[in-house]
Amino acid sequence: MNRQTANPANEGTHTLRRIIDALDDLEFGAVEITVHQGRIVQIERREKLRFDKERRPSVATSESTTRD
Repeated sequence: MNRQTANPANEGTHTLRRIIDALDDLEFGAVEITVHQGRIVQIERREKLRFDKERRPSVATSESTTRD
């Protein structure tokens, strides 16, 4: 099926589904939608993976909690 005979309602539903899929399970990141002449032409998903830093007790903290 080419663009001229495509059902605009089906095309909109398909595009909306693709946007929802791009957002699905995204914890940190961005979804960018590019529009040209009023039509969505591109969807980009950028995902950031974040890792907790290993926590180490600082010297100042351990000394300040020590009682004489």
